[in-house]
Parts: sequence; structure tokens; C-alpha cells
Amino acid sequence: MRSRKLRKISKKKLGVGRFAIPAWLIGMFALLVIAVAAGQAVGPVLSGAVQGSVGVTAQQGLILNATSSTHAVEFAAGHADDALITVSDEGAAFTAAIEMHIGDTATIKLDIDNSSDASTNAVLELNVPRGIDADVEEDSNASGISEARLTRGSWLMKINSGATGHLNVALSPKDDLAPGFYTVTGRLVQVAN
Repeated sequence: MRSRKLRKISKKKLGVGRFAIPAWLIGMFALLVIAVAAGQAVGPVLSGAVQGSVGVTAQQGLILNATSSTHAVEFAAGHADDALITVSDEGAAFTAAIEMHIGDTATIKLDIDNSSDASTNAVLELNVPRGIDADVEEDSNASGISEARLTRGSWLMKINSGATGHLNVALSPKDDLAPGFYTVTGRLVQVAN
């Protein structure tokens, strides 16, 4: 009985005008179209890329010692408690708030450590307010640190392996600086040798 039904269906033809096409051929064509469409939908899913992000932390060997209590702001004369300095947790940046008056000179003393086993180069970038001149030099007690000015606010430094010591940032106001608190920020960026 089933075979009769199958024969009947296989002999049926669908016609449009003078053309008649067997029904089984139309069914096979429909299955082919469905298979191709399904393959196209699956293709991009299988060949897609992983999306998202992963946090990467890179630590440099040259740091401002974040645990040091020797970071300080020293004044040439008087009001020694009119400044505050903080160092970032990773030891790559600092912020100093300083009360300055015309005629003052202040020195920010930064404790630098090269914890790597090789000499390294770094750039110290300073953001100093207008009306204040800045100069960077190695402390007289430090050894293995040399620096050269690149621009108004950046210095190239070479620090020998295992070198520790202070880097001094000397600040002096110009004659037209209004008295008040000023913020000096800086960051230490290790660069390729």
C-alpha cells in the first residue's frame, strides 16, 4: 500500500503553463536549498573569532620605591611642612603638592631603584605648572644614575644595574608666580636600551 502511494507521488507533476516538473525533483531542490542555507548559517559560527579582552600587567624593573619613606620635598629656607608627595602603587608615577612663593626653591627627592640585572634607560616625564622652572639631577650620594634633558618636561636617564639612590627635581618659581599651592606630577617610563 505504501509502495502505491510512493509511486503515485513520484509520478505527480507540477505544471506552470506548458512546463511540468516532477514533484520529487521540486522536493529535492527544496532540500538542497535548505541544506545550503543551513551551511551558510553554521559557517560563520564555526569560523568566528574569540572576542573579549584579558588584562595584562607588565612591571618594569626601574621604579620609584613605593614603600620608601625617603621621598621628600626639601626647601632651601623655612616652611618645611608645606609640601606632600605620594608615589603610585606600581612605583611608576608621583604627585607632589607644594606651597611656593617667589624666591623659594624646592627639591623633590625621589628614591629610584633598578631592580633588574641589567642597566636600563628611562624617560622621566614631568608636568610642571607654568611659572615654575624644573631641573633634574642625580643626588650627590647616588651612583650609577646619569640624565640628560630632552624637552622642557622630559629627561632621558641611564640607570646601572642594581643602582639605588635619589633623583632630585629642583623647582624654582619665576618672578611673576602667584603665591599658592602647586601640583607637580611625573612618571617614569622604562624604554628599550
